[in-house]
Amino acid sequence: MGSWRDAAAALQVEVAPVAAPSLENFGLPDDLAAALRRLERMPPPRKLERPQNWGGVITDAMTLGRDRWAAKAIALGWTAGDLFGVGPRDDWDFQGLAVWLNGRRIVMLDDKQAIVVGNPGDYRTAFVRGGMRHGTHPAVQPVMLWEFGR
Repeated sequence: MGSWRDAAAALQVEVAPVAAPSLENFGLPDDLAAALRRLERMPPPRKLERPQNWGGVITDAMTLGRDRWAAKAIALGWTAGDLFGVGPRDDWDFQGLAVWLNGRRIVMLDDKQAIVVGNPGDYRTAFVRGGMRHGTHPAVQPVMLWEFGR
């Protein structure tokens, strides 16, 4: 029988190298997950009317991904624009869910709406998919957050 060093060396040869973990896709299609990961690293867009709001929008967008609400919404028929869209002029004529959340937490989501709560004691409210300022104005074509102001 060999030394402990010989036994350890033999084990190292037998153990297959561990592959690096793949990047998290949040349960989303690859292109959407990649865009969301890019968004997290992007600087704020130029010419924001409300630059103080941008960090919160990104936090809410990433929470939608990480907490798998975005994947659930996509499975229920929501579009990327429903989730991550914004009006093209930063006029907030169109607000996707990530823009609208404003730090509130989702407690229920179906094919038509997301029910959210804010701070303790805050009342529940709903984001209605396709509702007022959420996709009903025919003249407003939303852009994705990762394309906005670039």
